Amino acid sequence: MNTERNQVTTIEKEMGITHKDFYAELPKLLNNSPYQQSGDTISFRHKGKDIEISLGPEGVRKVGPSVRLPVTGITLRLFGFSEKEIRGFIDHFNLKFMKGGG
Repeated sequence: MNTERNQVTTIEKEMGITHKDFYAELPKLLNNSPYQQSGDTISFRHKGKDIEISLGPEGVRKVGPSVRLPVTGITLRLFGFSEKEIRGFIDHFNLKFMKGGG
């Protein structure tokens, strides 16, 4: 049994994104590396370590009487990552999903 695999860090985030848009951006996050998908859970290796990303149900956030934005809760599970590696991956994740603004 791989003891590093048992050391899991779970991070929950809420993103202003639909599932369709998340999957469209996924290749950028993974630098076109292979991944496995089971339902709304994506599994892949990053720098030799396992990561799982699970998408929760899509929702809608009302910002005003006529403004509605998509929202999806996600859960990241990082297996055997050090604190420095976690910060590095989260920074990478946030950068790849950052939306431009003016």
